[in-house]
Amino acid sequence: MDTRLLTTFLAVLRTGGMTAAAAELGFVQSTVTAHVQALERLAGTPLLDRRPGRVSPTRAGSLLAEHARGVLDLQERMLAEVTAAATEPSGPVRLRAPESVCAYWLAPLMPRMRARLPDVSLSLFPADTRTALTALADRRADLSLVLAPSPDPSGVDLVDLGPQPLSLVAAASTPLPGDRPLTPAELAATGVLLLEEGCSYSDEIAALVAAADPTANPPRFGGIETAKRCAAAGLGVALLPTVTVADELAAGALAELVPPAGLSRHHLWLAEPSSRWRSPAVHAVRTALIDSISRPDEAAAPGSPPRP
Repeated sequence: MDTRLLTTFLAVLRTGGMTAAAAELGFVQSTVTAHVQALERLAGTPLLDRRPGRVSPTRAGSLLAEHARGVLDLQERMLAEVTAAATEPSGPVRLRAPESVCAYWLAPLMPRMRARLPDVSLSLFPADTRTALTALADRRADLSLVLAPSPDPSGVDLVDLGPQPLSLVAAASTPLPGDRPLTPAELAATGVLLLEEGCSYSDEIAALVAAADPTANPPRFGGIETAKRCAAAGLGVALLPTVTVADELAAGALAELVPPAGLSRHHLWLAEPSSRWRSPAVHAVRTALIDSISRPDEAAAPGSPPRP
């Protein structure tokens, strides 16, 4: 069997349609249709329920998808082991991580990573917790870093990389008190600036505000920099990773407030599929990520990223 048929079939299930799968894979739609039809001929049964605007797997299709993931994993392992027998770790590694981690921690780490693993091509994709974990399940990521209190996703192994401080910030001229925890009602009255749904700490503070004022409808922003600048302009308060606002707090451009009592303590977690084989390149990147924060002398070196 041509394993490209399995790759195409999984893409159809993941995207929900032939057209979307073709766009993701860089094929014309007729190629995707031909691949699925070839699989159905081999299986001797329909694999998809075709409905206007969307397709879904039949019972046989769901079973095939489960085995397809295992076959593709075995293929990846076979090719990587053959290559690794005579070479250093090499090949692509896809890493999903929060925007703050990509910009403030991983970006400074990349030069050392490249020097340590010159033949590994590491790609970074900003993603909130929900998106990062989904990408692992859909085979669109090899590793993910997630910022959450204590995630418990199924089929995922986690390594705790340590606490990640968060800061509640507002414009330097804010009239809000900075010497006591603010109440959810005060946050609702002032207005909170949230990141996209799926960001665990934004979703948590949004739930507190909603409980205090069900009519509140805080705005959502697609990035930390936008939320930070809007807070500095006096449009509301924002809960953001401390590393992303440290310079503005030191310069007096933002004021730090005390968040409501009971907010969870967030940690940075390294997540990987528990059942998927780990290529030498993925294993090397995983080890480098853990080493980068487990060695105080390296983390404290000039130009090093801050310890999470």
